[in-house]
Amino acid sequence: AMKVNTTLTQMNLWHNDIGDIGAASLAEAIKVNTTLTQLDLSRNNIGDAGAASIAEAIKFNTTLTQLRLQNYHIGAAGAASLAEAMKVNTTMLQLDLYDNNIGDAGAASLAEAMKVNTALTQLDLRSNGIGTAGAASLAEAMKVNTTLTQLCMQNNYICAAGAASLAEAMKVNTTLTQLTLQNNSIGATGAAFLAEAMK
Repeated sequence: AMKVNTTLTQMNLWHNDIGDIGAASLAEAIKVNTTLTQLDLSRNNIGDAGAASIAEAIKFNTTLTQLRLQNYHIGAAGAASLAEAMKVNTTMLQLDLYDNNIGDAGAASLAEAMKVNTALTQLDLRSNGIGTAGAASLAEAMKVNTTLTQLCMQNNYICAAGAASLAEAMKVNTTLTQLTLQNNSIGATGAAFLAEAMK
């Protein structure tokens, strides 16, 4: 239906167990749909294969601005697929990957995309097993990215060293307005690094 529908702008399929196969079917429609702007596929047992299908679709889609893939099953490979798509997509404004398991490798892939992406304003990476290395990769991206305004990284494994990397990025970044790091392990040392950047 989405291949021919010209009025639907929002679709929420939260918690429907569509899986990778369902994601692939939706992806074929997303490739050609020209009206949908918001899509929520959270809690649908979508893994790396499903993420790859969606990613391929958003390389071609020119209307989708918000994509939510809150799950448990997208790992580093799925994040890499989405990152490749974000390198060429020019309309996506919000990407929500809350509660997956992309880890440092997935964060690094997304960071590379953020170095060249000129559209995304909000990136949600809460609860994704991201540690110091992943934080460092994202920090490097934030040194050159000029569009991202919100970066959510709470409930990860970022320690003082990761906070130091992010602090260095904040010294030169002029667009980020919201950085969330609650429930990490930055400690007093990490707080000091961030405080210095805020001066």
